[in-house]
Amino acid sequence: MSEVNSPDSSASKSRKQLKTRHFSGTLAPLLFLILLSITLSFIAPNFATPNNIKQIAVQAAVVAILACGQTAVIISGNIDLSVGSVMAFAGIVTAQAFNIYHVSVPMGMVIACMAGLSGGLVSGIITAYGRIPSFIVTLGMMGVAQGVAGIVAHSQNIGNLPPDFSVFGFGELFGTDTRDGIPYAVVMMLIAAILVHIALSRTAWGRSLYAIGGNREAARLSGVRLGWAVTSVFALSGLLAGFASIVNISRSSVASKDAGVGYELDAVAATVIGGTSLFGGQGGIPGTIIGAILIYTLRNACTLKDYGPEHQRVIIGVVVVLAVLFDRFGPGRNRKTTA
Repeated sequence: MSEVNSPDSSASKSRKQLKTRHFSGTLAPLLFLILLSITLSFIAPNFATPNNIKQIAVQAAVVAILACGQTAVIISGNIDLSVGSVMAFAGIVTAQAFNIYHVSVPMGMVIACMAGLSGGLVSGIITAYGRIPSFIVTLGMMGVAQGVAGIVAHSQNIGNLPPDFSVFGFGELFGTDTRDGIPYAVVMMLIAAILVHIALSRTAWGRSLYAIGGNREAARLSGVRLGWAVTSVFALSGLLAGFASIVNISRSSVASKDAGVGYELDAVAATVIGGTSLFGGQGGIPGTIIGAILIYTLRNACTLKDYGPEHQRVIIGVVVVLAVLFDRFGPGRNRKTTA
């Protein structure tokens, strides 16, 4: 006698498959990070020191913040290649606000976030309502943001930032003269990660992004407002690019139109390494944070072993390709390919 699967059992099976994919996507980079850290502790004695571990977390903060927004965008079936340039643009606008209008530090933070939000909003509107692939739109926005940043800065780096502003790059929460605290850069990274994680996992908005990335037409037929969802996710990505610029320019003490070069690729790499599928519909923030830390752990290891930037790019590129292959052929993945 044949057994007929009920809709409930099919839905339950689908949920289990999604959980398996999400768990394996996060677990794999975490295990790799743990094994890598243990190995480096033996071959590079300076690796496991508290100061070095803290330095890795601080260095990863900017990319991790950018990658939180990138994760949401990629889950929706899109991609944002402009986050680095939008971050640089937001940094330039903020630095000019400090120098020309002498705004307070809190107001400067608001300006940074709003400048980033504006860039993301434009990309989102064009992508959603112009029905142009996000790859093309954000590639164009990359050039526009970098160009406008250069115009605003008169093609010069802008320094002379308020002394109090440096706390976001070098200050520590709960730190004293005799006790180390938590770097503010790491605190800001955690704030961004927690808020985006809640938005993705606990809200109807987050569920709509997974639905769009999984099957856009099915999401539309089920009542998801595609235009609003896509516009808002790019706005979030831009907002986080502005938020990341606060850490970026406070650590470098200057704002530069070229400050974001390469960050868009690092953000995508952290997202993919962390288990978010480039095909959309699957992923999460915990894996993304692990991915960002993994990238900077690899870079730190290369530095400790006197490997140059070229070696770092090769190693990280290989890891990204392996992550994509794992996404395509790993446990719970669909192994069918298209011609």
